Amino acid sequence: MIYMLNEIYMLDLLGTFAFATYGSYFAIKKKFDIFGVFVCAFLTALGGGTIRELFLGNVPFYFYDNNYVFTIISAIVFSIVAYNLFYKINKGMLVVDSVGLVTFAFIGASKANELGLGFFAIVFCATITAIGGGMLRDIAMNTMPEILYHDFYASVAILFGVVYAACGGYREDMRYVYVLLFSCFVLRLAAIKYKLNLWRPWR
Repeated sequence: MIYMLNEIYMLDLLGTFAFATYGSYFAIKKKFDIFGVFVCAFLTALGGGTIRELFLGNVPFYFYDNNYVFTIISAIVFSIVAYNLFYKINKGMLVVDSVGLVTFAFIGASKANELGLGFFAIVFCATITAIGGGMLRDIAMNTMPEILYHDFYASVAILFGVVYAACGGYREDMRYVYVLLFSCFVLRLAAIKYKLNLWRPWR
């Protein structure tokens, strides 16, 4: 069990790196200064987790685990160095981003589950942890959050939360968790490959 939890922690840091890299890239593209780049990287990577922790009445986790801040700084350096190569490595980064998406969804859902919260709280925490940072980044950059009109992204986190919340006692079985993580990861990759979007009720 401890080994599996350590794996989840490493995936969490990997997802933090991917999210922070995207936040940095968009900030550099907008010609932000280094403080602006850090803010965008931080919001993208840790914004969702911060919202979750504040809702749950907890101290944000990165206040006592410096690895998250070090990971963000590493992502900023990587974005600066690899900025001109971003289009070449973007597909690889999308895969890493997908790992972060499902891992963040699991962490959010498990936090709510540990507190004995109900179905909606589990789905909410899974979703806000996974997508909250990107929304905060887009708002800070004065752009419409992309998840509101494009891409099958938030839906993956919502689906994870729904299935996780609906499975009762299986939530404690890490084998079940890994199957769910892998299934949602594959779904996200399929959405990227086939450019899936939600139905839009346009007239």
